[in-house]
Amino acid sequence: MRDLIRFIREVPWEGGEPGGAFADLALRSFRLQCESIPEYGAYARHRGPGPDRVCDWREIPAVPASAFRSHELSARAQTDDAGTVTFETSGTTISLPGRVRLRSTELYEASLARNFARHMLPDQAALHAIIFGPPRAEAPRSSLWFMVDHVARELCPGATWIVEGGNPRWERADEELSRAVSERRPVLLLGTTLLFHAYFARCEREGVRFALPAGSRAMDTGGAKGTRIEVRRADVEAAFARAVAIPPSHLVNEYGMAELGSQFYQDTLLATKERRPARPGFVIPPWVRTRVLDPETMQERPRGAPGLLVHYDLANLEIPLAIQTEDVGARAETRLTLEGRLPEAERRGCSLPFERFLERERMSEGEP
Repeated sequence: MRDLIRFIREVPWEGGEPGGAFADLALRSFRLQCESIPEYGAYARHRGPGPDRVCDWREIPAVPASAFRSHELSARAQTDDAGTVTFETSGTTISLPGRVRLRSTELYEASLARNFARHMLPDQAALHAIIFGPPRAEAPRSSLWFMVDHVARELCPGATWIVEGGNPRWERADEELSRAVSERRPVLLLGTTLLFHAYFARCEREGVRFALPAGSRAMDTGGAKGTRIEVRRADVEAAFARAVAIPPSHLVNEYGMAELGSQFYQDTLLATKERRPARPGFVIPPWVRTRVLDPETMQERPRGAPGLLVHYDLANLEIPLAIQTEDVGARAETRLTLEGRLPEAERRGCSLPFERFLERERMSEGEP
C-alpha cells in the first residue's frame, strides 16, 4: 500500500508517469487481489491465463459493477466489525445494493484529497463548506458522504450540513448563505445535483437570491442518472448563477461510484485559475486508466468513439482495481465524456461472463 499511496501523491498530473510505474503497480495489485479476494481470483483464472501470466494491465479481467450486488468482492471478511468501513453501491427498485468493505481508507483518502484539492481548491483557498447533504454519521454507508466528510475535516476550516434527520433544513441554508453575503466571505458548496435543484426551485418560488462573494464555488455530483427527473447541465449552471451568483467557471461537476476509490472532475475552476478555456468532460486522474469498449464485442473502440467504460484504478486495493461500469462514454487523451447508461439488454449482456462463472461455481459446489 505504501507504494500505491506514494504514487498517487506524487505522480505528475501532466505528461504521464515515468518508467511504466502505473503498469507495474497495477499488475502487482492484481496479483495480490487474486490471492486476497478468492472469488475474484477464481474469476480471473476462469477468464484468462492466470495472474502470474498476465503481463499487460489491459489483460486484467474487469469485474462488472453489478457483481458487487451478488458476490463478495472485498478482501475484508464478509461480516462487518468495528474495523471495517462498508460502502453500499447504488441499487434499484428491483435490485439490492452491493457492498464494498475496506480494512483501511488510507488509500481512498489519499486519492480523494489530492483530486479534490486540485480541482476545487487550485488557489489553496480556505473556505467554509456548506454541505447539501447529511453528515457521515447519518449516512455511514455512503462513499459520497464519506468523501465530503473527509474534505470538510481536512481541507476546510469549518462546515455546515443542511440535511439532518433525513430532511433538508432549507432555513439553515438560507442563514449560512446570508451570513456569507453579509460578511463578504466566499464559501464552498458541496452536494448532489438533485438536492441543489430542489433548493433552487424553492428559492425561485419564494423569490430568494444570494449574491455570494467572488471566489465562492460549488461541486455538484450525481446528475439525474437513474432518476425520473431530468436536469440539463445548462439549467444547472443557470440555476447556480441565478440563485447564489456562482458562475459556470466556479461550478464543478463530479463523477464517481462506490466501486472506485477515485473520482473524476470537470476542470472548469482549474482552467479559470490557469487562465485558459475549460476542456470538455472529466479529468482522468493519472493513477487511473479508462478503456472504452464495444458492449457487444468487448473490443477497444476507436479514440473518441463512445462505448462501455472500464476503469483501472490504483486506489482500489481491497476490491478489484478493474471495474466494468454500466456507463457509456468516450475518451480523448486524459479526458472522459459521459453519454448515459447502457440499455438494460446490453447491461445484462455485458454481465453474462461473470454470471455464467457464478453459475458454474454454484454447480461445482453442488448448489441447486
